[in-house]
Amino acid sequence: MVISSLVVETTPETTARVAEDLGRIEGVEVHETNGYKVVVTIEAETLDESHDIASTFVALEGVIGINLVYANFEDDPTVQKAAER
Repeated sequence: MVISSLVVETTPETTARVAEDLGRIEGVEVHETNGYKVVVTIEAETLDESHDIASTFVALEGVIGINLVYANFEDDPTVQKAAER
């Protein structure tokens, strides 16, 4: 399981709606909003899946930036296979 934490920046007038939209995405949990920022985590099986989920955020109206804060990928089976080579 890969766990990533991100801060999603929004236009001030869209923060609440963006937070709601993010919360409807499978694997995404919204933790808080602070001003025009939304703090989320993503739980996915692989780094690629986590990246794919985060990439969908840019399509949400009002999102102006996405910042990765933390990623734990030691349990990613694709990374383990690569390390064994």
